[in-house]
Amino acid sequence: MESIGNDAGIRQAKTLPAASYASPAYHEREVDRVWSTQWVCIGDVLDMPAAGSWRAITVGRLPILLVRDREGELRAFLNVCRHRASPLCEPEATGSGAALTCPYHAWLYRLDGSLARAQGVGNPEGFDLADHSLKPIALATWRRWVFTHADAAAAQPNFGPLADAISAFPLESMEIAITERDERSFNWKVLLENYSENYHTPFVHPQIDTSGTHDYPMVSDGLVLYAWDRPLHPTDEAGRAMAQLQPGDAGWNAVATASTGHPYDRGSYLSVWPNLMVNVFPDAALAMWMEPTAANRTVVHRRLYTHVAADPDSVAATIAAHRLVHLQDVDICQRVQRSHDAGIDADGVLATIEERGVYWVHQHVRALNL
Repeated sequence: MESIGNDAGIRQAKTLPAASYASPAYHEREVDRVWSTQWVCIGDVLDMPAAGSWRAITVGRLPILLVRDREGELRAFLNVCRHRASPLCEPEATGSGAALTCPYHAWLYRLDGSLARAQGVGNPEGFDLADHSLKPIALATWRRWVFTHADAAAAQPNFGPLADAISAFPLESMEIAITERDERSFNWKVLLENYSENYHTPFVHPQIDTSGTHDYPMVSDGLVLYAWDRPLHPTDEAGRAMAQLQPGDAGWNAVATASTGHPYDRGSYLSVWPNLMVNVFPDAALAMWMEPTAANRTVVHRRLYTHVAADPDSVAATIAAHRLVHLQDVDICQRVQRSHDAGIDADGVLATIEERGVYWVHQHVRALNL
């Protein structure tokens, strides 16, 4: 784990060029090196198909079929028939039953991906049904979010101690208060950068500005960036934990059960490379994950979670507060994207304290050698 502010590199760091956010050619390379070769969040466990059903999605350019068998095991396959590459389902299509049938030549697949029947195939030399199962995709689950990797043999993702630092928050038992899916006119990195810094908050979100009472430290470890609202003058155990400890230290769990008086109070904010963003609070949580559809278009999924027995008025206030913050972020991100689309390089520097998270994003981008 490292404090990003101690990295001397940020003092020489420059912003990324406009082409990184607007060039179709750059976007295609990025799809190949991020969305087709790394672990990518695809949704909440409740978004996954029920037993005996399936759902088709696209990750980057990979067509993926999510299938849950009747015993409840979730699997993922390339949504490609092993005969002549017809999709088994159209993107976002869902279905249920004992088997899937290719619409082209009626090859039949069981829910475990094995080929049950190749109708009319005749007698190709050496043909064996067992050799023509659907090609698998790796799956992983962290807390309540599901990830895929194109390489079926990929090692399970290790999100490290910073992910473990929110283990005391009962995320799995929370219920979904809002579900949103919107396509926005900005590159996915614009939103990730925006989420990973607090520099803009007094100006874009004045209603939640705590700059006079809190600061915003950040630490990173591999795929995870962790920031939190650190009180300058703590008054209780949770406040002292956030003021004096690092995420995951003994005593940090006090934050999960702290009293809270308003939305965006005692927040922890995790960016999980490349496309998941998680806010956790004692009374609520928010997750966002992204799907890039073009260099300057991104589908943003949002789920707001609250405790099952939460007071309805409190839930309504939380929903309104998070929606306002998100729309403010969308507005500024879309404005930034207009500059990128115009091909204008800012040639900017990064704020050495406030934009440590942006530097973390850029380090991951530059490591791709695009």
